[in-house]
Amino acid sequence: MSENVEFLGSGIFAPFKKWGTKWSLWPVHLVTACCGVELAHAYASGYDGERLGSLNYGIARQTNLIIVEGAISRKMARVLKITYEQMPDPKFVVVMGACGLKGGLFWNGYHMVRPSDVVPVDFFIPGCPPTPESLLRSIRALQEKIMSGKAETTISFDKVDLSEIEGRSSAARPPTTPKFIAPTPSIKVDVPKDVDWEFGKKLVKEFEKDLNGLYNSITITAKNRIAISAEKKNIMAIANILSKRFDHVKNVNVIDLPHENSFIVEYQVSSYSDKKLMPVVVNIYARIPRDNPRFPSLVTFWPSADYLEREMYDLFGVWFEGNPAMGERFLLAPDTPDFPLRKDRKLKEEEYCFCEVRE
Repeated sequence: MSENVEFLGSGIFAPFKKWGTKWSLWPVHLVTACCGVELAHAYASGYDGERLGSLNYGIARQTNLIIVEGAISRKMARVLKITYEQMPDPKFVVVMGACGLKGGLFWNGYHMVRPSDVVPVDFFIPGCPPTPESLLRSIRALQEKIMSGKAETTISFDKVDLSEIEGRSSAARPPTTPKFIAPTPSIKVDVPKDVDWEFGKKLVKEFEKDLNGLYNSITITAKNRIAISAEKKNIMAIANILSKRFDHVKNVNVIDLPHENSFIVEYQVSSYSDKKLMPVVVNIYARIPRDNPRFPSLVTFWPSADYLEREMYDLFGVWFEGNPAMGERFLLAPDTPDFPLRKDRKLKEEEYCFCEVRE
């Protein structure tokens, strides 16, 4: 029996405490993923979860129930813990959705944490997505636990005799995870596209003149999209020239090509100040060796690149020379594996087994 349920069942006022708590479950819903839609459905007019004595509330210090809706990452685990610790006793936790149970689609992701490893969980709601009915069923199950002091599942399974299956040869047993090693497909960032964009063709000619041989190629890849391929040594000079017309970086991206022992580093730049250039995105990119992933930082020309460069270092380990914050963990939680988006990072493999349902 949990301490919270034990508290409700103690003392001469136990019946009143249990009755009051049962009909006043105020959940602070911790929305991290799509399960939030199912919670909204359960408390909308169709199902009217409030009729069961449960009302969503937004302030942790005035609630007594957390409904965890979706995946909990290493970074969000801290948020879950802090939220739980702010709540007054007695308090309870319900986790809904496959992501909360075992990580769902992301079960072997570098960032996944099970909520039950962070806070004590009273009930789990399986499903992807779980239905509004199942969420309301968990509220009723929690109310029964509050009144009786016992947590009981609301579903039962038939017993299955596995003795015959367990005695068969290994060929009849569940398979292991399939393993395929395939070469990385050829990556081309500058695939040309014939589009009706006169302004873009004019821009390409201007770039060819301004950059004066600093580039490998300049390609229109779609309407309002231009790709500039260059060598790493020329990136700073190109950025210096383009920064006169393009005032910010929209995105910094790294493409991992382990079979070619290289990374492609790309900056997507645009303009807020020039109306003609506002819809235009220019992709500046270069290849670097994977075993020495160093690239010149462009924060001197575009301060908005700072956040994005630090993010790419966390995820891929590309060192952006000239960014003063390099080496400090920025995006990921402290216990996250180093450079988790590299393709050679070993992923956890799923294990299959025969499980007997016990009474």
